[in-house]
Amino acid sequence: MTIAIATNENSLKALVDPHFGKCNWFCLYDTETNQSSFIVNPASQNHENVGCDAAGILLDKNICMAIAGRFGSKVVDLFRKNNIQMVIPETQQTISEIINQIK
Repeated sequence: MTIAIATNENSLKALVDPHFGKCNWFCLYDTETNQSSFIVNPASQNHENVGCDAAGILLDKNICMAIAGRFGSKVVDLFRKNNIQMVIPETQQTISEIINQIK
């Protein structure tokens, strides 16, 4: 299963970003291989449809879960239609802390 985590840096020490669509990076974590990689979020520079464009990029990566500080209503609808679980951490956490909780 691939999990996408919104962040503003390409580092496991970075915090989860509070805004899904506007984040600069996504950490993609594969629960089967325990491997993580980072991809740039080109949608972050858009003026419109930022969240939906970012969601589309991640849907192409076959994610099963997305983690961010918040999701816009259009993204929520899109992810629900595609059976993507959305997680909003209760406290600010680093990417490493999130991954350790998933393991």
